Amino acid sequence: MRATSAGLVAALAACSLPDSDYFGRVPAGDELDPRVFRWCNFNDPDSLDPALTSSTAASPLVSALFDGLTTYGFDGNPVPSLATTWETSEDLRTFTFHLRGDARWSSGRAVTAYDVAYGAIRVTDQVTASPNADNLAPFKGAVATVSRRVFVLRRAVGPYAAGTVVELATPADPPGDPNRRTASRDLALRDLGAPASAAYATVAAGSEVALVMTSGGRATLPTPAGAAAWAYVYRAGAPGSGDGGVYGWVPGAELDGEPAAELAFEVRRVARADEPGLLVALAGDEPPRPVVAAHGRDLVRSPDALGVRVPDAHTIVFETAQPTPFFLSITDNRALRTAPIEAVSRAPTHWTDPDRIVTSGPLHLTAWRHRDGLTLVRSPTYWDPGAVKYERLEVLTVDDQAAAANLYYTAACDATTANVVPSTYMPVLNGEQRGRPYKDYEVSTNLGVYFAWINTKRVTNRHLRRALAYAIDRTAIPHFTHGGEVASAQLTPGTPIAKLAPADLAACGVTRDTPGVALVMTAGELCYVPPPGLAFDEAAAQREVALARAELGDAFPKTLDYRYNAGSEAHKQIAEYLQAAWARLGIDVTLTAEDFNAMLADGRAGNYDIMRFGQQGNVADAESEFMVLFRCGTPDNRGAYCNPAFDKLLDEAQPLRDRRARNAKIREAERVMIEDAPVIPLYVYTLKTLVKPYVRDYHNNVINQPPLWRAWIAKP
Repeated sequence: MRATSAGLVAALAACSLPDSDYFGRVPAGDELDPRVFRWCNFNDPDSLDPALTSSTAASPLVSALFDGLTTYGFDGNPVPSLATTWETSEDLRTFTFHLRGDARWSSGRAVTAYDVAYGAIRVTDQVTASPNADNLAPFKGAVATVSRRVFVLRRAVGPYAAGTVVELATPADPPGDPNRRTASRDLALRDLGAPASAAYATVAAGSEVALVMTSGGRATLPTPAGAAAWAYVYRAGAPGSGDGGVYGWVPGAELDGEPAAELAFEVRRVARADEPGLLVALAGDEPPRPVVAAHGRDLVRSPDALGVRVPDAHTIVFETAQPTPFFLSITDNRALRTAPIEAVSRAPTHWTDPDRIVTSGPLHLTAWRHRDGLTLVRSPTYWDPGAVKYERLEVLTVDDQAAAANLYYTAACDATTANVVPSTYMPVLNGEQRGRPYKDYEVSTNLGVYFAWINTKRVTNRHLRRALAYAIDRTAIPHFTHGGEVASAQLTPGTPIAKLAPADLAACGVTRDTPGVALVMTAGELCYVPPPGLAFDEAAAQREVALARAELGDAFPKTLDYRYNAGSEAHKQIAEYLQAAWARLGIDVTLTAEDFNAMLADGRAGNYDIMRFGQQGNVADAESEFMVLFRCGTPDNRGAYCNPAFDKLLDEAQPLRDRRARNAKIREAERVMIEDAPVIPLYVYTLKTLVKPYVRDYHNNVINQPPLWRAWIAKP
């Protein structure tokens, strides 16, 4: 974090407020440089790799650096980008996208449908450990691919022909990896079709590699003319060495060793609806799927088991096992942002470093000063150069809210990301203290929810979790955060029902005096009303904690740890408020403030009892954006919650094409989950930003994905 004198703003907030229309200094016209847009971000990006990032600090930057089939419009809805047109099948299970011909990587190479497919293959490969794999869960074979439970037969086994997609028939983990390979001579890792002399890495003879894919598949690059299939392999780095390994192509025939050839598997053909390339009626009879014995030599984990197909370089087809009405919202998500295979292969954990990065979006990274800032410039190879009106984006990385406010006040940045201003400044900005708000302070609605995530592997008792939820009077929180947040015990965010338009009230099936929020999916037509949640009830909290003590006895935790990211005044205030509420139940809670990225790492590793978190939706849909977090075993299920009844209800919803019937089933599933209290919703976010009056087209939309490349400086 760059040094700042945040005390200046604190003094102004307490004593002499600026009497102008704007908070802080507005540079004169001759001081403005329209070639540079300066943006205050909060926290260092956890990663700029589309497959690995999961933070709001990184997402807008990833969207600017890497193109998607669609991208975010000013309102946050998908607009054409790499894809110019698309078609959706009547049953909402096949989606075909046609790519433009003028898209280029910053290296000059054309961006093709194979690049988009590679991104999906990489996100679902367990080696990548992508936190975004959940976003591709609707794809045929995606969930089973992530868990390594689906294979393609290399030869006929029992009644199944070679090429049949099969799955493990037992709930146990796979007995091993049939994709392990060795070679009797050194492997020269290179780009597809390149000579051995062009190798960028070598794997010593006898060393083990993992087969990722082969050329000529449904979604993989074509085999070079006149050659046999090539293999794309991964050599892992030594544990603890910091070596992220390396990927590369080799002629397939060079992989002459199969260490897992004799491993025994029990498999059966996948259900017909999950078989790529097979269009079947969901209500049709399922033919017998006998279980057969197979060996590692009979099986291969292959992208051919995934619902992705590339008919040609400018067409990509996705197949989902169930009707997926929200599919278009996936196409601008970071999980489907393009990644350049040649750059990733050479340095899997460092390819986004400024000296290595290859980009396809409107901006290109030239510098990353960790915990200080980043520099992005207009990409000369982007297909729509007129979309970027400045030459350079300077991103100031700030991990302290007072410092961010001071940077804006002194005109060191032209706009801030959402929610970086300390809550104690809100009465100044929103007009409570001086009678009128500042014109450069903007508050907008947000499709996000703030919650406390409970690690169910540590806090195993349902009654204890319910007691923690019932103990919180959420209505008090907006009074000390001052940001207009909507206190809510509901997980799925939405608009307060009391503020809905008459047509939306009708679509939601509620009256204006109904408590809570509702998610308007299509104005005046389609609405989702989440179940009410475990709202504040002191008596219920006491009953639940008594049941927990009776069930746990001496195992009742002596103390619980609550973690939040440092640098945010509101996070600290909320943590202390929760701590006090839980103390009234006789539950001792310690508070731990961490660096943001350290907190994310602890969340992924399950190294916490309770953690401050939130979920930002990409589209107004409870199923795809919020419920997916709580399915058993999904990568982003940080709390490790698992209830088969919840999963069953979500499964029952998937075949339903009627959105109202589908919503009813989703609501039932959300009720089951929220009653188990793996998470304690606290409020629906608002987006609070500071934007100088000379900044144009900086739109902080409902999904908190401002298209940074569209902003520009209007010089008087």
